Amino acid sequence: MALQGSGLRVAPFTLTFDTASAEPSRNYATPDDGATPDAAALSALVTAFKRRQRTPRLEYIGELAPAVLPFLLTEGFAAEQPLSLMTCTRDTLAGDGDLAGVEWQLAECEADLRAAAHVQNLAFGVAETTPADVERLVRVVGQGGAVALARASGSRETLGAGLYSPPLGGVAEIAAIGVHAEARGRGVGRAMAALLAEHALVQGIELPFLMTARENEDRVYARAGFSRFGELVAMMR
Repeated sequence: MALQGSGLRVAPFTLTFDTASAEPSRNYATPDDGATPDAAALSALVTAFKRRQRTPRLEYIGELAPAVLPFLLTEGFAAEQPLSLMTCTRDTLAGDGDLAGVEWQLAECEADLRAAAHVQNLAFGVAETTPADVERLVRVVGQGGAVALARASGSRETLGAGLYSPPLGGVAEIAAIGVHAEARGRGVGRAMAALLAEHALVQGIELPFLMTARENEDRVYARAGFSRFGELVAMMR
């Protein structure tokens, strides 16, 4: 095993771990394009996860490694609900950030990043915001990603937040878009995605993308100018 980039290398997989959270979506392996893993490679992967007290899990674009899914199924892994992958260009973006009573800003100082983490956690049903939550956002900004806030004009109350990940090879994920329950239904999440995508494209990121779990989410982001280009496979044991 050797460290490669931000992940642990267990050929033909790259493993990503979050030392502060056992949440499965934060701990996963990605196979190389065209990977044809064998039992020894998978055993090393499982051992690496269990050593860190994490659930063995993979996330990847199925079309890029078609041999992996049938192999994992024979090895006791189960498929989760696939996620749609959506992207946009500057020409297709149609999100309107000019929402009545809403101001937008990039979060860079610790206080703003804490506010972003707090509203994201509330939106996803997590009551407590920990220092580790804030530190994740600090790393996002420090490594070239961005965190954005939506705030109420006047009161400056935090209405929502989102981010795009540090780019890798011209690719960045728009993620963690969370909107306070009292601000939903106003288009804040859709506008947040479009504004983050526009900022990413201006910064030279070639492929900003996001993932959606349900058809209604696809429709929301389609109205902002995103279109589906693939599907994310997730497997867990």
